Amino acid sequence: MARLLFADIKKDDIKKLYEILKKGEEHIKKRVHAIILSGIHKYRVSEISKIVNLHPNHLRKWIKRYNKEGIDIILNSPRTGKKKEITEDIKNKIIEIAKIPPRKLGLLFSNWTLHKLKKYLEENKIIEKISHETIRKILKETNIEIKEATTE
Repeated sequence: MARLLFADIKKDDIKKLYEILKKGEEHIKKRVHAIILSGIHKYRVSEISKIVNLHPNHLRKWIKRYNKEGIDIILNSPRTGKKKEITEDIKNKIIEIAKIPPRKLGLLFSNWTLHKLKKYLEENKIIEKISHETIRKILKETNIEIKEATTE
């Protein structure tokens, strides 16, 4: 049977948690609400999930973070959600590279795949991190087709 997970709330944190619940930003309020329900009221993660409308895995992550690092981790962690837009300059550079045969760039293959292009872009610091799906969308906008890697 799975081990139950509860927040280990420190006495000093109780007042702060309730203050945040009244005045905090919405995404932080959900985290705090989950911590209070877990630590003070001993609700199970599956029950809290229905109340605060967050996935149980997400709740477990925040309870574990709170238990390990305290209240500051809830307040100071970055907000999750939509990532930054890729600039037009970066999009143009991706398109430009996709049009160049890989061998002309000194690579040991003849055709780009989305995964190979992703690896090239990240290794050459064109962009810090990008998904192959984002690359596919950028290329689709300009009608450039690159095949997915296939296993034969």
